[in-house]
Amino acid sequence: MNKYLYLSIILFSLSACTKEGVQMYDANARYLYIPNEDGVNQLTFTFKHHSDDVQSYDLFFDVKLAGLVLEEDKTYGVEVVEDETTADVADYTVDKQQIFHAGKFSDQLKVTVNKTAHLDTEVVNLTVRLVPNETFGLAEYLGEKMNEKAITATVTFSNKMSKPDWWDDDIIQNYLGEWSEFKYQRFIESCDGEVLDLSEMTADEKSVLALKFKDDIRIYDWRDPDTNELLEVPIFG
Repeated sequence: MNKYLYLSIILFSLSACTKEGVQMYDANARYLYIPNEDGVNQLTFTFKHHSDDVQSYDLFFDVKLAGLVLEEDKTYGVEVVEDETTADVADYTVDKQQIFHAGKFSDQLKVTVNKTAHLDTEVVNLTVRLVPNETFGLAEYLGEKMNEKAITATVTFSNKMSKPDWWDDDIIQNYLGEWSEFKYQRFIESCDGEVLDLSEMTADEKSVLALKFKDDIRIYDWRDPDTNELLEVPIFG
């Protein structure tokens, strides 16, 4: 660690006792934070991207250690930020004590979201926050430029249809065309009702699915409900 890291930890320790009323401890030079570059501490999730039998789903956020590596597993605290959470208690499960494993500088914080009835029509969010204890403090400022780090993470979730992350520019231009809820539902039908993740598939695997979808559009006369035109996909064949 460089002198700026030590300085930031000292400054944070002096100020954190009063910030948000959080109690600080002698953390033996170990501090935790949640990376927030490119919004990685904010996730969006819908159960519609998974099969109907999935009733709960585990989501993970990276947690980083600044300071001395652990020689044995230690717990760290997690709490729900009530005034930044719109989800009902039944919508999620968060363990208040989670484990940071020995010998690691990076671990994961787990939250579990549950498929409840009101998620069919509502989008909710859950925000969690790291809590300091006798082993770990919190490091919100690190590095030469005093880069701000997060101590919170948020997941926005529902059981409503939405565009999956894998339906990117490559999929739009080469395989399935522009996304719409109607087209996505028909694509799932074309995949025999299976909700697939194309992000890890090869070009050949994606081509097979897109060509079958193109055939099914013709066979079942799947038309855009707004234009009454056959659904379009860019793949040749």
